[in-house]
Amino acid sequence: MSREVAIHMAYNTGLKVHAVDHWPILSGFLYFVTDYVEGETFHEWRWRTEPSAARLLTVFTEVVRQVSALHQRGVCHRDLKSDNILIRAEGELPLVFDYGVARLPGMATLTVGVPPTSPYLLPPECVTFLGKETWKQGAHFDPGVPGDLYALGMLLFEALTDGYAFHPKLPYDLLVVAIATRVPAAPHVLNPKVPRVLSDITMRLLEKRPEARYPSAEALLQALWDAAKERKFPEWQVSLALPPPDEHDDESGTDAEQPEGPTSVAHPQVAEVPSAVEGVELVAEADELGHAAVGTPNVRLKKETGGVSAEAPVRARWRFVLWSSCSLLVLSLSLWLGLSTLATPPDKGSPHVPTATPDSPLTSLRSGPSKFLAAMLCAVAGLACPSSQVRPEPAECPEEAREAMFRLLGVDTTKGLKAVIDVNQPGDQSQLGTYTGGSVVGRITGYSWADPSLPDGTLLYGRLWTGLVDEYGRPAAMARYSEAKLPNGRTFPVCIVAGNPDGRVRTQPSSNSDTVVLPRELPVSAVERWP
Repeated sequence: MSREVAIHMAYNTGLKVHAVDHWPILSGFLYFVTDYVEGETFHEWRWRTEPSAARLLTVFTEVVRQVSALHQRGVCHRDLKSDNILIRAEGELPLVFDYGVARLPGMATLTVGVPPTSPYLLPPECVTFLGKETWKQGAHFDPGVPGDLYALGMLLFEALTDGYAFHPKLPYDLLVVAIATRVPAAPHVLNPKVPRVLSDITMRLLEKRPEARYPSAEALLQALWDAAKERKFPEWQVSLALPPPDEHDDESGTDAEQPEGPTSVAHPQVAEVPSAVEGVELVAEADELGHAAVGTPNVRLKKETGGVSAEAPVRARWRFVLWSSCSLLVLSLSLWLGLSTLATPPDKGSPHVPTATPDSPLTSLRSGPSKFLAAMLCAVAGLACPSSQVRPEPAECPEEAREAMFRLLGVDTTKGLKAVIDVNQPGDQSQLGTYTGGSVVGRITGYSWADPSLPDGTLLYGRLWTGLVDEYGRPAAMARYSEAKLPNGRTFPVCIVAGNPDGRVRTQPSSNSDTVVLPRELPVSAVERWP
């Protein structure tokens, strides 16, 4: 509490300190008295007012301005979230408060390891720090300016989508893997009302690498001011509020309750890596409940209590759990691999837990068991390993998918369709993207000449294969999409391939067997048989 008093007295935080004392005796509890500010938290204000993008931008920009002013004085908040931002009842002027874990120049570190915060708000670099376990030897992690920028990105993501980037009730071990390896879908994909420029700002703030975010809060302010130039357009004046969940989604089943996770991290906690057998069981269990998809909102924020809404579709949650489980398995097997190839273990301390991701290539392996493990990693988790991918086999399109495409949706194969291959790499056919094999989420792009049965913004969930060849033996890739989610939230099974019905898309010369370069937007074709 003393550091919070010091900050309020030394810096212009918007709160004046009137008294500091102890109660009930001189050696009792420290307390301080500030101005009374009538208002509500950031999310409470947002739920009540259902602001437009222009109105939200005004309030959020002022939050960033206050944070920027602190950064210029060397102060980092380190716990930026809705509960610590008060929107005044008069004038909607935000007030950033609760500096209990803030970092001041020259002040001693508050805790060993990481600052106390909600686990789902941990930045990826903090997860990496926890994995190294150097905190056990007294090391400290200081999120600094990049950590505050990441927290602002999480706040903006929640405001634009009314959902969490990472499910706060996931078990801790799954949660940290998700934070380190998964990229949430862009806000404009989850909420079509979101202006693209605000979505792009959010995604840059949520970059996994700190150096890929804005270099400072001042730079973020400039980006927000530039975005404000578009606020005169009509789409900036409509409420960002999302409609209630579609009845079709409710038919998928009731929301399975997730185990309660910790609400704050007062001291570092490092999840134990499950065994390979446990990892396989997790993958198998998740696979029974849904297939993998990237970037679906896992849970809507609850207006009444700020908790978890029971209206979130179970399918979206289990897509997330499947990918998290696969990542856990990768961590488990990689740990076994690392230990089996080490020379002499260190005299003291614990071995590092490898930070494996679905994109990490395996290095050279020295033993038979290690080679077997590498193959197992590739087979189970779909890693970008040096060996070639298993070629997808031709197969009949499931009857329910044909029924949905050609009868319920009325897809017309004589008309064209175009889609962005991966929503995380938006662009048009003149721009190139780099892709690896694995799960992918595409997005239909609407044109006046296109088949209207799948409207602009329809999401396509599927898988991408690399290292293939076309009918002439030229390098090619293949993307199959097996589910479509319309902008109104309804989902249908489909059989759609990127490119022509033969499913082979020629790759650019700079491609290799594991990483391919393709136009970001391609024609897509509904097929009655998987090529």
